Amino acid sequence: MKKLYVLAISVFAAGLATAQVSLSSVSANQGDPVLTSQSKVLIDKADNGGFGVAPKTKKTVTARGLNQKNFIRIGSTYYDLQTNYAMPHRLAMHADGAISAAWTTSTSDAVGFPGRGSGYNFRSAAGKWQPSDSDRVENVRTGWANVGVLANGSVFTIGHDATSGGFYMTTSSSASSRPSTVTNILKEPPYKPIWARTANNGDVIHLICSYTDSAAPGEARAPKRNGVFAPMVYSRSKDGGVTWDKQHTSLPGFDSTLTNNGGADQYTIDVRGNTVAIVNADMMQGVIAWKSTDGGTTFTRIIVDTFRYAPWTGKQLMNDTPYTNDGTCDVIIDKNNNLHVFWGLARVLDTDTSDQSYSFYPAYQNMMHWSEATDKTSVIASGSAFDSDGDGVNKMEQSTYAALASGAVPSGMSTVARLGNTSCMRQPSSAIDANGNLFCLYSIPVELDISDLGANFRDIGIVYSTDGGATWSESQNVTQVIGKEDDFASTCRVADGFVHMHWQQDEIAGTNLQNNSANFGNHPVVLNLINYQAIPVSEILAGTIGIASVDQPNTGDVMVVNQNYPNPFSSTTKVLIYLTTPGDVTVEVRNAMGALVQTQKHSGLYKGNHELVINADTLSSGVYTYTLIAGGSSVSKTMMVK
Repeated sequence: MKKLYVLAISVFAAGLATAQVSLSSVSANQGDPVLTSQSKVLIDKADNGGFGVAPKTKKTVTARGLNQKNFIRIGSTYYDLQTNYAMPHRLAMHADGAISAAWTTSTSDAVGFPGRGSGYNFRSAAGKWQPSDSDRVENVRTGWANVGVLANGSVFTIGHDATSGGFYMTTSSSASSRPSTVTNILKEPPYKPIWARTANNGDVIHLICSYTDSAAPGEARAPKRNGVFAPMVYSRSKDGGVTWDKQHTSLPGFDSTLTNNGGADQYTIDVRGNTVAIVNADMMQGVIAWKSTDGGTTFTRIIVDTFRYAPWTGKQLMNDTPYTNDGTCDVIIDKNNNLHVFWGLARVLDTDTSDQSYSFYPAYQNMMHWSEATDKTSVIASGSAFDSDGDGVNKMEQSTYAALASGAVPSGMSTVARLGNTSCMRQPSSAIDANGNLFCLYSIPVELDISDLGANFRDIGIVYSTDGGATWSESQNVTQVIGKEDDFASTCRVADGFVHMHWQQDEIAGTNLQNNSANFGNHPVVLNLINYQAIPVSEILAGTIGIASVDQPNTGDVMVVNQNYPNPFSSTTKVLIYLTTPGDVTVEVRNAMGALVQTQKHSGLYKGNHELVINADTLSSGVYTYTLIAGGSSVSKTMMVK
């Protein structure tokens, strides 16, 4: 894990202070020194704030406030660090549309989080989530949950053993049952492989990971392979994790000509049929992809983005603040088996060769995309879309990204909301639908939404492309909650008419694990929620997600996400809807003869997801039709009362 030293060295653009990082404590991967077209990212210098693209037409993003009815709570956790860098995909879709969700959880706030493990919940094909849960599925301490669906519909989770290395794999007996059978896999004594990312096609599971390092007496250091210390390595199972025919193998070209260190959590993986895509991204190296078309038997290396000074040794001047990635990345494979790679953009600086350190700009706000089909890199989102005061710049408070100044908040504290060695706009998580539409979620601090300690709270943004990544939409805000930290967004890779996502919601900006100061207690351990949304693709493509004012007339549509559940039922049933504009929803229930037998009104609902309850206590057994009415739209479904 990277150790960070924050210095208020200088300011450029909208308060972009640099932060200094020691090379001796940084897994600083080295990029390929061969310059390619992808290395020449065009940055618009005329942009207000230097954020990479000129501000687009401003859209008003009105916060939903503290109303939580439009989010579905599927779990919670006291352990609030879901990843160090790249965000795994922790929603997996079953063949019938059911969804399994995982996250890193802890039911206790005890020191060291001894109960940490893989949180889990399941949504049936009818749309019913199990009750909100925070328990882990394993009986041992694990971290960094992965989830997948095997060929027979059963579910697996994989989390790492941070103490001795290797992973705990937990499997279920059926699609709807909770994973409970635990096996220990992929140990490699005396080394400690951890931080896994998985992707699977049926029973073929692909896994990448790196190694933790310890200088403690009697413990082995991380391995060095092909000149790379603690490398990223690849493993494969063809039988659902029972055996692994490839274990911790090196990928071609991943050697000291590219990098010195493997990078922890700075990688991502996807699979589509026999095509496997792996991406490694780290500050001070390029973005490097490996592609296999034979199910992981052989790989070809692709240089997606290079770093100008690679291989960087710590003794090179970088006075021109070159661009690099920030270690947060994602990859998705389209229906033509072409790769789409996403990453957060950063800038670095080194004006002194007397030590092994460099500086970077943590408040930088750009999201990047590379298409294999066109070999083109472009800026697809910038912070200017989240400007709140109309000057074209999404300005950050100092405590969001750098050392705090004396004043209302304690001085001497490093930061209260900086999330590791990452840029402000970070952690892409992508999805694709049957029409080839691409969607990219990301995390972004929002101007003027400020915590008590003077740090900006984060929201989750989204952009989309309908032409294979050639052009991208304006940003929209999909969470929009004032006074809450919405971060660590994870999508289901498959968009089936809805983009399915979950994320972590915190009361305090930043994380306890990364930002709490023992001297000041600025970020105590609090319960974090794991929320879920199903956002209609039609709403995203219409560009209306980011407009959520409760003052708008209720003239939009009401969409039924799933059939009511349970069905048949005897007492109550629920139906999950999506409301396209805030307002009122009326539920009318009619019997088989068409006579109106029940009316329910739900007033003042916010835009987004809602679970509406239909009570059948006064209804006799039989088939009924329920109609949901919002504004000028209505939708009807049938239900059966036992």
